[in-house]
Amino acid sequence: MPLSLLLALFLAFGFDGSSVEGPGQVWSSSELGSRVGQTMGGVLAVALVAFLLGRVVARWVDRHGRASPLVRRAYAFGARAVDVLSLAVYGWIIYSLEWPRVVRALLRMGDPILIDDALVLLPFLLAQAAGWWGVYAAERALRAARGTGHTGGLRRYLWLKARQSLGMVLPVAAAYALGTDLVHRFWPATLTSSWDQPVSLAVMGALVLSLAPALVRIAWPTRPLPAGPLRDRLEHLAHRVGFRCTDILVWDTNQVIVNAGVTGSLPWFRYVLLTDALVENLSPYEVAAVFGHEIGHIAHRHLLYFGFFLLGSLGLLATGEGVLRQVLGGLPLPIWLVGGTATSLALEVIGALVLVGGYFLIVFGHVSRRFERQADVFGCRAVSCGLPDCPPHADLDGRPGAVPRADRRGAALPLCPVGIRIFVSALSNVALLNGMRPNAWSWRHGSILRRITFVEGLEGRPDAERSFQNGVRWMRLGMAVVLITAVGLAVAQGYLR
Repeated sequence: MPLSLLLALFLAFGFDGSSVEGPGQVWSSSELGSRVGQTMGGVLAVALVAFLLGRVVARWVDRHGRASPLVRRAYAFGARAVDVLSLAVYGWIIYSLEWPRVVRALLRMGDPILIDDALVLLPFLLAQAAGWWGVYAAERALRAARGTGHTGGLRRYLWLKARQSLGMVLPVAAAYALGTDLVHRFWPATLTSSWDQPVSLAVMGALVLSLAPALVRIAWPTRPLPAGPLRDRLEHLAHRVGFRCTDILVWDTNQVIVNAGVTGSLPWFRYVLLTDALVENLSPYEVAAVFGHEIGHIAHRHLLYFGFFLLGSLGLLATGEGVLRQVLGGLPLPIWLVGGTATSLALEVIGALVLVGGYFLIVFGHVSRRFERQADVFGCRAVSCGLPDCPPHADLDGRPGAVPRADRRGAALPLCPVGIRIFVSALSNVALLNGMRPNAWSWRHGSILRRITFVEGLEGRPDAERSFQNGVRWMRLGMAVVLITAVGLAVAQGYLR
């Protein structure tokens, strides 16, 4: 998930204040030139910080001939800091330099379809590209020291980063912006309708679900998994558990990334992606376990729930913002906090970003980690033989012949010790090959170590697994009730507009 791009879109288009024209305000050519120059200066500042980080890390690695865990952690922190700096600079450009107004003044036209939106987002895209360029030296040195792949040159590195970070979101955002502009132009009444934003967001969600599989093929360099024993094994596993997909793809990353993914909620328009490094470095059994993990996301309908969660969260956040405004409106605050000044707008944006960021970090992160563990259990089951007291272990997908057919959730086969060990081995190797510390925490996935401890704790304990699955079901139901109620309240009170 390209979180930086999503937050940038929120900064650019999430507040009415970013697009409201000042009454009767006319800027001179020198003022416009000054604001454009300051915008480019902000982008240059991001580039300088990124280049400094890249050069320092690259020189340390070249001098010592290796990359210690401390250096890798420091670089990871620095790279995240560059992303945060890009967003901070972009927020300053949007709200302090009033970049949307600058764009419209430079275009000198009423409301050009899509062009103004693209130019509003341009400084962030330039800052992102500058940051990638700056850290390229560190990426190249760290990968060479680890011996797990190469960047393929600066041009290819930047192209791959752009495709991976932007290709899944920008086309959908562009289609959404184009459709919204056309609707508002031909049906101006929708601008004042309380249903405009909810319907638009529903359309946006439908676009994401329908276009995501095609965008994967466009955004990421992929090719079909070649025919052979591995593909036969994975196709046999998919048939055995009742999983359908359009194709199994190899994601070419120059042997840099060891990962997998699934996209597409509809079975006739769905792809499973396995990176080239994963296929090359893991055993067929481990690849099958990872493949089973991705099937688990579909079997438990995680993608559909994530779409519902994101749309419902907008209603929840809008309701929270509306209530907060009402509370603050009754307090005797200074005029510089409530008078529509640049300071009050900046504080409003910072507060909203903290609220949104905290909500997704805590709530969405918790849901995502629960879903990852559900998929982990499915991955263990996918390579289990169905005998809780194995070995000997039967390889159900490596030989022809009839095998027990599981239902879509794999419930026909209990977890077996060898299946759990295969999945644990796959997780461990993924962490090792990616240069990840087993105890490194991820807000969406948790740590590899805790995931391993969890699935190992299910061995010989079917009651523990049932209790976990029931807990996830109740969590999904409770969250759905809260989100549906919040959306209804937001529409009724006019918070979504």
